[in-house]
Amino acid sequence: MSEWASIIYRGFWDVPRVFLTHYRQQLLLFECLFDPALDDYPDTFQVYVMPEIAEADLPADWTTLSARALQRLGEIPVERVRFDPTKRKQIHSGILEELYAQRAAS
Repeated sequence: MSEWASIIYRGFWDVPRVFLTHYRQQLLLFECLFDPALDDYPDTFQVYVMPEIAEADLPADWTTLSARALQRLGEIPVERVRFDPTKRKQIHSGILEELYAQRAAS
């Protein structure tokens, strides 16, 4: 059975570039910000464990959210994150399990 995790996002270029999801009772931030040096978006998401933040308390500019992170969980290639058909509602949780497994192994 496939497991999906709901997301909320800001910034979209082919896929959401900054989004939040809850998994294993933690709030996770996926961040792939535009890099002026590359003149493009990087090929990876940086993933962070966040403190709980009410949706009403989220800043207008989500590019500052990672400064509030509790810890960095890891890095995932953008192409490995499987989004729902709309690319705006959910991600497949398999990639989240991989992240937690990598973290446990290190």
